[in-house]
Amino acid sequence: MDLAKIGQLVYLVSRSRIAELDLTQDGTRIRILKNPAAGAPAGELAAATSPRPADREHEQVHAAAHETKSQLDTSDIADIIVPAPMHGVFHQAAAPGAPPLVEVGANIEAGQNICVIEAMKTFIGVVAETPGTVLAILVENGDEIEAGQPLFRIRPAGTS
Repeated sequence: MDLAKIGQLVYLVSRSRIAELDLTQDGTRIRILKNPAAGAPAGELAAATSPRPADREHEQVHAAAHETKSQLDTSDIADIIVPAPMHGVFHQAAAPGAPPLVEVGANIEAGQNICVIEAMKTFIGVVAETPGTVLAILVENGDEIEAGQPLFRIRPAGTS
């Protein structure tokens, strides 16, 4: 895998709402974490070859995600619309022939994979940011989607 492709993957992750990308290609494994576990060294966030501007972008994206979570913690929480983090092809299942990751009416947990987006022959899982119930899946399996396009409507847990 060349450095330009690694840099592009770091950029895509920094611009998306996904928390983690784990990719293995030709025996090389790349793992990019947007929100590392407590105590993890900052160097594990991205490949060691990632450019410095991507590090700054990561910090800005992390701060924006923290602000968004703070806004979601208000007392009158409405249904959450999960937007597409990037352009690609929407897949409900993790693999061809596998059952859908979630269906309408399913209870989900924070951090649970809810769909997969295929971009540049790379499959990127989208995770739920909050526990709740899937009220609607707003796109069809195999649809080409745009960044920001609504994918799911979720009722947060604890709301009626």
